Amino acid sequence: MKTAQVFVALITLVLCTRSTQSENILGIFSYTFSTPYKVVKPYFEALVHNGHNVTIISSKELLPDIENVRHIRIAALDLLIEHTLSFDYIEWSNSKWKESVMFSTFCYNMSHSILSDSEVQSLLQDKSEHFDMIVLEPTNSDALIGFADHFNASLVGLSTYGSSWLTDHLAGNSAPSIYRPIQPMGYSHSDSLLDRWNNWFYIAEEWMIDRLVILPGQLKLFTHFFQLPSSRFFERRTSYSLMIINQHFSLSRVRSNVPNIIEVAGLHMAEPSEPLEPDLLNFVNGAEHGVIYFSMGMEILNKFLPKNMEEKMLQTFAQLKQRVVWKHEKLTMLNKSDNIYLSPMASQRQLLEHPNIKLFITHGGLLSTIEAVYSGVPMLGLPIYFDQFDNVECMVKMGLARKLDINNLTEEQLMNNIKELLQNPTYALKAKEMSKRFRDQPISPIETAIWWTEYVLRHKGAPHMRMTDQYMAFFPYYKLNIFSILFCRIGFSAILVLLICVIVGNFIVKEFLRIAEEPPLFYTSI
Repeated sequence: MKTAQVFVALITLVLCTRSTQSENILGIFSYTFSTPYKVVKPYFEALVHNGHNVTIISSKELLPDIENVRHIRIAALDLLIEHTLSFDYIEWSNSKWKESVMFSTFCYNMSHSILSDSEVQSLLQDKSEHFDMIVLEPTNSDALIGFADHFNASLVGLSTYGSSWLTDHLAGNSAPSIYRPIQPMGYSHSDSLLDRWNNWFYIAEEWMIDRLVILPGQLKLFTHFFQLPSSRFFERRTSYSLMIINQHFSLSRVRSNVPNIIEVAGLHMAEPSEPLEPDLLNFVNGAEHGVIYFSMGMEILNKFLPKNMEEKMLQTFAQLKQRVVWKHEKLTMLNKSDNIYLSPMASQRQLLEHPNIKLFITHGGLLSTIEAVYSGVPMLGLPIYFDQFDNVECMVKMGLARKLDINNLTEEQLMNNIKELLQNPTYALKAKEMSKRFRDQPISPIETAIWWTEYVLRHKGAPHMRMTDQYMAFFPYYKLNIFSILFCRIGFSAILVLLICVIVGNFIVKEFLRIAEEPPLFYTSI
């Protein structure tokens, strides 16, 4: 009996060992902001915990060291960060094409910084290096897909910014029903025919920007550093085995996903949050009328905000009976009222989870939106650029938020919207309802992401999950090939009938004319 138990235990151990076989995974991230790394870090920590050998190429400062991970730090990315912080976001976000040209240059420099790094070049030239999987941000760093070709590895996209038509296209999902723009400002959420046509042209413009502005620079880097033809670039670009997106159907419109697109919104919340500092906790606990939390995210410093906006916020907050926690890089401010607490780096998740938080004034960043939904807190959105407009618009449509234009902000607008969100119970009820839906998942987002990552490893890239171009090309997708055959047959038949009609008609006309030209017959009486 004991021998049988030992045998079963050994078999179980062997099976478990095989199911969690250690694989070599290379993560490559050119982010120059810290927010995306909040998604990257717990994901790779979990992979390491499952026994995989992980190497990460990233900036020098933004991603903390992960235990048992080999880090390759790119100092040039940190220099790009300093340059980025000097940008006037409000000015360059007013023109889509101007923004795209600047963004394309920035993306080119990020990819070049990685590919030209001496340690990265050593990695590429070392014949003993082997990787089973390459994980990277799928959009705007296309030159880096060359790593997957170089190491003959599966390609996985980790889209920390959520989804767009481009991530869908790269994953093999070309269904127009799920189109979502990269830059939503000017994109309509209306279902009218006119707005749908406008959105189609809007997406077409973004496609042109991608092909004409962003891709040429990435293609140049790909062919130069990997010595591969341009045809291979476009072939490999749409060969993602798995697309992990920081999105969930309960947060926006329902998507018609293909099997290799996996939604994992909230993955970053696998990391434990920092506790509130004692003074701040006392400030929040003692708020008789509740607390408003105001934050424009980790990257948007107050110097980037429109002129006089800070003064408008101060004057509005001073008139409220609620207390206000303001994420601000400074600890002091002129004309600050006693009901305002300034904190350069408050624990946002701890604040939003606190029962005294009644309203979140936010820029509408994706992680902030996810955290607010998870905590069931109504929002006042002040979007500035990129996905923030779409994130806020989705929350407005869901009934738990209101939106204001940051460039045309007035104290009266601020006060009216704050009062509406605080005094109308509908917003809080909608927020709690959405929180309940979002939390109701069979397994956690981090478990979902890791399970599907290892599924791709187990099945050698899992090509059976991917919709191939053969089935998603324009003509087959819309059955235009069938219609073309059908219409050709109908057209041929119609032409044949018409030709017969013409021939018969000509014969009849000729006969009529011949008869008409014959001399009339005269009959004589008898």
